[in-house]
Amino acid sequence: MADDERTVDGASTLVPTPGTGRQHRAGRAGTPPGTRAQWVTAVGQVSGLLLALRQVETEGAVLPPPLARGTALRAWSAVTRPVLRDPERLTGTDARVMDLAMVERAARVLGRSLCRAWVIGGGDVVVSVLRREATVHACGPERLVAQVARVHGALTSDDGRGARMVWDALDG
Repeated sequence: MADDERTVDGASTLVPTPGTGRQHRAGRAGTPPGTRAQWVTAVGQVSGLLLALRQVETEGAVLPPPLARGTALRAWSAVTRPVLRDPERLTGTDARVMDLAMVERAARVLGRSLCRAWVIGGGDVVVSVLRREATVHACGPERLVAQVARVHGALTSDDGRGARMVWDALDG
């Protein structure tokens, strides 16, 4: 079969990430890596963080996109809900590409805020909430950011091996 005659697997097709000009993997078919307990922990920690950010916003704090107006919280819920409902039937494509892209952007914003705080000291409202939520979960703020990236990476990996490598990197 010639290179131009190969079939395309829709589960790993590159699709544009809206508004970025970048390409984004739509996901892969199969059961996600990690145990149910690990997924519940990751989802709970990040959900708690995103809810806390939403709370400080309702109290008057100004959050950067995509954390503002609960956008990242809604996207996080959309991409993680299928895993918690029925992990045996999960495919990365169960989540909308836009929601996956929003979770990716949230991870970048959280990580950037934390890095900026390390370099210049102090921190903004995002870092304050990250630190407070990390204390609640008895972990470092870096771990909360990594949980967001871990879930995103596991759901958008091309194959089970790649998803496992992404998942295990946080514990390794």
